Amino acid sequence: MSFWRPGAPAPQGADPWDLDADAERHRALPVFNPLENLPVQQQRSRLPIYRQRLAILHAIETHHAVVLCGATGCGKSTQLPQYLDEAGWTAHGYVIAVTLPRRLAAVTVAGRVAQEMGVELGREVGYKIRFDGCVTPGITR
Repeated sequence: MSFWRPGAPAPQGADPWDLDADAERHRALPVFNPLENLPVQQQRSRLPIYRQRLAILHAIETHHAVVLCGATGCGKSTQLPQYLDEAGWTAHGYVIAVTLPRRLAAVTVAGRVAQEMGVELGREVGYKIRFDGCVTPGITR
């Protein structure tokens, strides 16, 4: 992605508002995950967010708004939706949404959450991005 000063002409040949174009050109490097050889439940229990599970759920239930900050890879996007689902927040037709800035991130996180929950992607867990979606209305939560 190219950056330029306000008022300067945009770089040639690039749509400045297509945030995913840069991600497609510069594929992410492989990520080393020292936990990848462990079963999924052990991987989940070793994430930093796991120790704060009850405190986070208590904060969400007792406050109107909660801002959750954590380091990259601590489990914010993958674990929190599962904690809320397990606590009953998806009962009665309610849905949990996680917003992510990139298409690839949305698809990857949804796939990981579906894998951890042991469900098929597009059923209970899905994603919806511009011009693409993998959801089942009435089932995806």
